[in-house]
Amino acid sequence: MRKLILLAAAGLFALTSSAVDAATYSALASMDSQVAKAPMTGYPIVMTGDVTDGYKVEGSKITILRAGDYFVSGAAQVGGTGTGDVYLWVRVNGQDVTDSNSIQTIPSQGFTAVLVATTEMTFKAGDVLELVYAATQPGLGLVASRPKGLPGVPSIIFSIFEL
Repeated sequence: MRKLILLAAAGLFALTSSAVDAATYSALASMDSQVAKAPMTGYPIVMTGDVTDGYKVEGSKITILRAGDYFVSGAAQVGGTGTGDVYLWVRVNGQDVTDSNSIQTIPSQGFTAVLVATTEMTFKAGDVLELVYAATQPGLGLVASRPKGLPGVPSIIFSIFEL
């Protein structure tokens, strides 16, 4: 379903764009929990998924192969084994992007919420994009789950497409 929605959005942008080429998009996710081992340490988020022409994905690194303007969106299911704050931000070419951070307070063990980082960015061919998280306490971070009889809940869902 996620791929179908992303394909529809990419198609809509391709139709409304003056560019001759179809929109470049990719949809990634992780069904692995990724929690902090140390407080206030940035951890790049590892993702896999529907990698299309225009991108190369290796672990946490998403290489943009075609220069242009892009819509970038990451939604992380956050929580963990304690209480504290979880942060989510964008990193490009190894440098944290100014003012791209978001925060979610985890008030109790077992509490989860969706933490979102969404932006539009201009990339050069060869730029490397990463989503990064940190937490105030070890054991907090991105959590995946598999509820019985329901679809799995990824720890991260990530979409990118060229505008």
